[in-house]
Amino acid sequence: MAAIRTPYVLEATLTAVDDMDSTGTKTAITIPAYSQVIAAGVEVTEALAGATALTFDVGYGTDDDEFVAGYAMAGKAVGAVAPSLAGIMTVGSSTDTVDVTVDTLTGTATAGKIRVWAVVVPVDGVPGADEVDRDALA
Repeated sequence: MAAIRTPYVLEATLTAVDDMDSTGTKTAITIPAYSQVIAAGVEVTEALAGATALTFDVGYGTDDDEFVAGYAMAGKAVGAVAPSLAGIMTVGSSTDTVDVTVDTLTGTATAGKIRVWAVVVPVDGVPGADEVDRDALA
């Protein structure tokens, strides 16, 4: 019988004022070892103010725009989303991160937040009979 592994969502909030206040890469989410990220993206939870341009990518170490490429936050309303590109990130024996790379920032942000999310599937070994959570069986 095949084991069923349940996907789950990890998320983090980044602010334009504190986390995306300069160009470069910021860690958003740590992905556990032996996992696959099957989708990732962003949602604007607070509109950008102050800065006239803020463009970023979402990816990981070897591909900084695997999931979102060149998302321009300026002018986006709360609830705007960046669709996930068709990337898949496989994490080996050590953890990895989903990162936001700020490409351009014009001006100084005084407000703005994004929710970064990733759908993760564990791909490590499935617990055997001696590792089952007995409380879940009761």
